[in-house]
Amino acid sequence: MDIKICKWLNDADSPVMFMIDDLANTWVDMNRNGQVEPGEDWGYFKDHEHSSFRYLERQLLSPFPDVKVTFFVPVGVRSGIIKQPLFKQISKPINADEESRRFFSYIHSHPRFELAYHGTTHGQAGEKAEDFIQEWDSFSNVEDAVQRTEQGIETFKDAVGVRPQGGKYCGYVSNRYSDDSIDATGFLWWCRYWNRGVLERNSGDISGRDFDKRSNFDVKRFGKNGVVDIPSTVNGEMLNSLYFPGKTVKGLVKRMLKKPLLRMKLLEIDYLLKHKLVISIQEHIAPARDDGKRQNPNIFDDRQSLTHIFRYLQKKKVWYCTGTELAVYVNTRDKVNVVVQEGRNFRLEYDPCAHHQMITLRFKQKRGSVLLPDQTSVTITNGIANLKVMDGNYTVIESARKT
Repeated sequence: MDIKICKWLNDADSPVMFMIDDLANTWVDMNRNGQVEPGEDWGYFKDHEHSSFRYLERQLLSPFPDVKVTFFVPVGVRSGIIKQPLFKQISKPINADEESRRFFSYIHSHPRFELAYHGTTHGQAGEKAEDFIQEWDSFSNVEDAVQRTEQGIETFKDAVGVRPQGGKYCGYVSNRYSDDSIDATGFLWWCRYWNRGVLERNSGDISGRDFDKRSNFDVKRFGKNGVVDIPSTVNGEMLNSLYFPGKTVKGLVKRMLKKPLLRMKLLEIDYLLKHKLVISIQEHIAPARDDGKRQNPNIFDDRQSLTHIFRYLQKKKVWYCTGTELAVYVNTRDKVNVVVQEGRNFRLEYDPCAHHQMITLRFKQKRGSVLLPDQTSVTITNGIANLKVMDGNYTVIESARKT
């Protein structure tokens, strides 16, 4: 009996993780009138009218009900970009009041969303934007990094009710103490690098040093506890130059060749699908910054690009997931072995962390069912079945032949 563990849940070609940075209790008043305008809100206005969250739901998520979102949240008073800001920024911790707790806990408890950790302040403002120090680059030893992170985790727990399972380095910037601090503070998964950057100029250390596309865009592990390292592989603004080509000669050519050029850009996604790699789409919740520059990518400027990407993925065999769902499956997949027994029986050997998690198995037979140890039955469809990991014998039952 031939049984194989599938790389991804549902035997998908790729998991799709929509990552949105900096959902924070913050507002930048770009119009200086004391009233929120589209693109100014980072989460301060919760789910009220004109909030960025409401824009996200209406303009991007509503047409694509399968898409899930992992929000990366700075939990404290988010730092501005420069010490002498050009525009007023209001920021509070995510547990500042009951309305804040209600909003952030609502998101985290929603089956479509997840909150992940993104530091306390995000970093330290500088005299100029290029002088900004990202949070994990500001720690001079592991102990300082661990202490600050544990404080941030407590703020997260106070607002949401549970600790975060994963997170991301602010600006993808880290130093030699950072990975040890994440390992020591018990995270299941983490986003360490802007992996797509290895194909871009001037990406620096934030893209990591893995120049093999296949391994660079796949999950890895780091630390003594084997933290799942989720790569960042797709820029949400990737199609903007074709939707907003400008009025130059080059822009005119892009208008004339828009369809074939779009198809060429989407080859980035095709490569990930072909090799069963991670599709993780990087975005920010708002463009507003206190130095007057626009934060890119962002869901407002990139709405058309993102819509095109999601519409394209609708036709593909993908698994929409959060960061934690992705990491849990990876842990289950890596810690389960199929042991074939006599007849049509098999059992699963597994690490305790995999107990009662879901695993996708591929069978040689295309139709039939599997009788689980608890005597429930799961249908085999096109040779695939999603099974709960548990003790005892599983039995493969062939479908009755038509006469």
